[in-house]
Amino acid sequence: MDDRDRALLLFEPKAPCWDEETFALIGENSDTIRYLLDRGYVRRAGKGYVLTDEGAAKRTEAALEYYVSADPIPPFDPDAALWNNRLYLLMEKAFLGQFGVKEYSVDEEFPVVPGLSREELYSMSGGHVEYIWPQNPQIQSFLSAFPNWGVGSRDVTPPGELGMLEWAASSGAAFASVRFNLVLRSRYDFELYRKQPVYPSDKFRLKDADRLFFYRATDDMDDFYETLGKLHLFLLAQRRVYIPGYADIDSHEQENWTMMVLTADTEGELESVSRKLISQGKALIEPANPLFIIGTSIERLKKQEKPEATVYDWFCDRTVHITRPDV
Repeated sequence: MDDRDRALLLFEPKAPCWDEETFALIGENSDTIRYLLDRGYVRRAGKGYVLTDEGAAKRTEAALEYYVSADPIPPFDPDAALWNNRLYLLMEKAFLGQFGVKEYSVDEEFPVVPGLSREELYSMSGGHVEYIWPQNPQIQSFLSAFPNWGVGSRDVTPPGELGMLEWAASSGAAFASVRFNLVLRSRYDFELYRKQPVYPSDKFRLKDADRLFFYRATDDMDDFYETLGKLHLFLLAQRRVYIPGYADIDSHEQENWTMMVLTADTEGELESVSRKLISQGKALIEPANPLFIIGTSIERLKKQEKPEATVYDWFCDRTVHITRPDV
């Protein structure tokens, strides 16, 4: 087997589409794509390259030779997958994660219960957004069913997923979901926490981690407001059902930061969208505090020549601060 065939292993469920730039970002020779293309292992799809049937078979062969797994790749949108892959690779280079562990997931989907319509999540008046979901009767039922939250609830067994399912069944709550292009669980001072026992109800692995939810910015502000509202409700479930004693304060009494990262393609697009959101102020986060909203762009990440040491350095020095709970 030619050494260049190992590049087929880069094509995997979380990264099924590549181009010359993303190959270069991971340290792979971009000429390898030409080799794979000439042999019929990849084909053009959108702006990138994906495996052919022959390439998928060769990938399985390469996995056996290199003693690695080769999970099947489910259906995907090539351009969306390529954009997510590029963002992931650029963020990997944006900061080192000194003293910590970086856990990335691509295109991760989270449940939202109760599932509320756009009109039930927020309203617009005079160009200003107001999140109205706290007044919804199903939310009031939810709060009554799950009254324990904050560090004072650590001695109470969390309801967990079973409790959520039982409440949803009894209340008739709908199920919805929210998906993010990239999610980072950043575990700073990992050595301090690594001996913490697994928390049984922490289904989404958010305990003792800063969480960054990356959202691809467009000019569709309604989609942003709806996605943000769904994130509010997902966080509400973490605070009341899954990790109520640890949703915002970790095992060693340090803050866990939760951030929505608005990610544009260009600096011009980032400036335009950020300006609209900054004018909304804390109305974006008040029902779900503590929550940060920050911004970056693919263009900005590409221009960053040196990585920062930690996610906090990157947050402080490299992003646009749209709104935050502490100022």
